[in-house]
Amino acid sequence: MAIDRVNVTKRSTDRSRPNQDNGLARSTESERRPAATSRMKELDRFSTQIQQSRMERLNQVRQKLQSGTYRVPAKTVARKLIDSNRK
Repeated sequence: MAIDRVNVTKRSTDRSRPNQDNGLARSTESERRPAATSRMKELDRFSTQIQQSRMERLNQVRQKLQSGTYRVPAKTVARKLIDSNRK
């Protein structure tokens, strides 16, 4: 950035011109793609694991509800009732 008494100019790279040399090395799309693809696969795997875990928990609760063995502590119910009436 250059500053004089009259004008303030910002000397930077024009982002609309991708081939402009600013002295900084930039990675190409093909260089970034493998890392991004690897990260996407990892995130997809985690997402699948979370979804499976939730489905297992949901099925356990359903099974307990249907058999009549699902129990919620009275203290938890009371707390939720009090909290819902405060809103």
